[in-house]
Amino acid sequence: MDKPSSPFFNFFRKLFDSRAAAEPTAIPTTTTTTGKYPTTYAANNATLMRQLTEVKKYNTYINEAVRLYPYLTPAIIAGIGSRESQWGLALTPPTPAGRGDFARRAPRGERTTPEPPDGGGYGRGLMQIDYDWHEFARTGNWQSPRENILYACKVLDDARRFFQQRLNLREADLLRATIAAYNAGATATLNAITAGLDMDANTTGKDYSRDVLSRAGWFQLQGWK
Repeated sequence: MDKPSSPFFNFFRKLFDSRAAAEPTAIPTTTTTTGKYPTTYAANNATLMRQLTEVKKYNTYINEAVRLYPYLTPAIIAGIGSRESQWGLALTPPTPAGRGDFARRAPRGERTTPEPPDGGGYGRGLMQIDYDWHEFARTGNWQSPRENILYACKVLDDARRFFQQRLNLREADLLRATIAAYNAGATATLNAITAGLDMDANTTGKDYSRDVLSRAGWFQLQGWK
């Protein structure tokens, strides 16, 4: 999760993110259309199956978030957490209190030190809230699975409202823009849209929202709404 409104910080994560090697590999020639979101992931993908075991631990908090933001579904939230941290499995340590995104950065945002004062890892918790750009990540609350998930969904809601105020998007496109903004920032995503580019043009790997929705489709295959 990068700074809201910035397209540039994803470059470093793309190059140096230690989680990349552990990510499941999509099967581009197989597209499943079961449920609302098509998926390119095999139903028996071993890495995602391990994540499914983990995300079930947080089902209560995910459902709480859905009640607050009904346009989000459990499958979408599961897809974002899968992409961000593999539901904790890709973090150091591999727990809800783990960290990710350890590539060094120049001081930015509220940080003036070479590293966060409380140690390395700019991505905090299951939904990888960024230390530099979110006060929440500079408190101990990010270590709580519930608070981390609810905060992430609040960020998504803020992005959705941002686009509703500026663009007249179809619901499917609004959802994609909202998810892309979680990674690239709302302004960077808006810039991509108004320039006629794909919504993911400024996201990590240039595929963030499409991949999240593909993962959501996989979770739907497992019975998630």
